[in-house]
Amino acid sequence: MRRTLRRLLFTTLVIAAAATVARAAPGDAPPVSDAALRTQVVEGYAAHVEREYRATLEAAESMRAAIRAFCAAPSEAGLARARETWIAARDRYGRTEVFRFGNGPIDSRDGGVETFLNAWPLDESFIESPRGGLVRDSSTYPALGRAILRLHNQRGGETHVCTGWHAIEFMLWGQDLSETGPGARSWRDFEEGAEFADRRREYLLEITDLLCEDLAALVAAWAAPATNFRARFVADPDRALKAIVTGPALLAGFEMAGERLAVAYETRDQEEEHSCFSDTTDRDFRANVRGIDAVLRGEGAPGVLAALRRADEARAAALERALDAAVAAVDRIPAPFDRAIRAVDDAPERRALKAAIEALETLAEELGRAGTAFGWSLPTEPHG
Repeated sequence: MRRTLRRLLFTTLVIAAAATVARAAPGDAPPVSDAALRTQVVEGYAAHVEREYRATLEAAESMRAAIRAFCAAPSEAGLARARETWIAARDRYGRTEVFRFGNGPIDSRDGGVETFLNAWPLDESFIESPRGGLVRDSSTYPALGRAILRLHNQRGGETHVCTGWHAIEFMLWGQDLSETGPGARSWRDFEEGAEFADRRREYLLEITDLLCEDLAALVAAWAAPATNFRARFVADPDRALKAIVTGPALLAGFEMAGERLAVAYETRDQEEEHSCFSDTTDRDFRANVRGIDAVLRGEGAPGVLAALRRADEARAAALERALDAAVAAVDRIPAPFDRAIRAVDDAPERRALKAAIEALETLAEELGRAGTAFGWSLPTEPHG
């Protein structure tokens, strides 16, 4: 809309401005400029990112406390508590995935920690199998400290994942061999005297500490006031806004609709399920789409939709409709996800998955059009 207005005659601008003033109620503040609105969106986003990462770290620290208590005195109740806290912390983290794809601290080309936090799919035999793995092969892997685990993560293959949410998930649930539920690892795998129990406990404690360490680094990068990434981010509102829009566009289209849904839908392969050991993949999707919703609508400050209404009101309305449809479709993703992907094509579960894929693709397309309205061409897949 802004570019259109520039083409109008000066007299039309005067008339429109007068009409706006006439409609305003006494005492109303004048509308902010485009630049001021973009600054509000960017600063509000930065504050939101810090809050979300802090909440995630707090939830992860609660998980760490439960895991430490369980490893100190293994029990069935202790394992159940550790699983509960993993699910709660994972839900919090899911809302932060929308902050990816903008070359920020989470996944920058130089020092991003996303692959240590959330890499998948995970080849569980790399961590532990009857033939060895990190836990059982102390000759090949004599040390399980955090620095060593960072070196081994995805070394020799992208599925050689040994850090992050899914490594912890595997240790807490074990491999999912059930048609109707998650993995069923026994708490006795960690009990004193059980074969490799000491190595399991050591490894689980280290990867949990490592996850908390990486989350703390993200909080520090977005904390205010500080001389950090956030300070540089808000200093360039136009560049920042493009990164803000790119995150939900790539998360909705490339990542959620493509990598996480379409591949699993087409292959019917449980190994392509995101949180396969705990059977909480449906929760992952809901957390992700709510993260997108929060960024587009804004929380406590104007969001992307507010800035887009200023640039192109019709485009903003279309984006909001696509967002509403995507949230609704993702909410209908059935659980357990691994059972849904293996259903016959005309089954309600498969239809729900296809509808979610299509709704997320439409949302990504509308975000691409929003980028055009702002004067950008957004990427359709991550760089590098």
